[in-house]
Amino acid sequence: MILEVATLSYNKSIPFPETPAGFKVSFFGNPPVSNEQADGQKTSAYEQGKAEATAFYQAEIRKLREEYAQRQEQLLARLDQKTTELVGKLDQRLPDMVVSLAERVLGKIELDAVVIEGIVKNMISEFADQDEEKLEVYLCSQDLSLLKAMANPQKEPDEGGENTDEGFASAIAGIFDGLEGDDALLAGFPNVKFFEDASLHSGDCQIKSRFGLLDGRIATKLRKVEEELTGND
Repeated sequence: MILEVATLSYNKSIPFPETPAGFKVSFFGNPPVSNEQADGQKTSAYEQGKAEATAFYQAEIRKLREEYAQRQEQLLARLDQKTTELVGKLDQRLPDMVVSLAERVLGKIELDAVVIEGIVKNMISEFADQDEEKLEVYLCSQDLSLLKAMANPQKEPDEGGENTDEGFASAIAGIFDGLEGDDALLAGFPNVKFFEDASLHSGDCQIKSRFGLLDGRIATKLRKVEEELTGND
């Protein structure tokens, strides 16, 4: 008979009251496994480990993709916001930049008589009955002198000095010269008179008619360009 206390541990020495006889222990442990079973278990464990690893890394890849997609959306949103702010600032500053640049460029351009004539004719063409309409064209002194020189290329300035009376008369006449306007400066426009306006600059042109004043000053044209760029009518 084996005492109950002796069955609590396999590592403990079990004393027998008498020498045991009639039994033997040939194997202790799990039952033996064949090679085929061992190979099958090995393959099954490999496939299971492979599937678990594949599932784990697929989950990690999906997680990384989601994180990168979220970061990409945030980055694109910030870029879109910055672009919108930059375009807004550019829209605000662009009209002033364009007008300022145009003023600088136009201020350095020297206009000749042909250009002045083109400016005047272009403005006169806006009147429907330009052949019959009586128009008053106002130019600066420099532009008006260019048109006069082009209309009278043979006229030379008076040198004076020979006849004092004639020189004095010419000087007196010069004081009132242009008060009634100059005509015949443009061929084909007999009803157009030209006047000098000291407030105008080179390239400016204003035309008065029975309908009112047509403003062709460069500053006015630039303001119209600015209004079109800003969308303010």
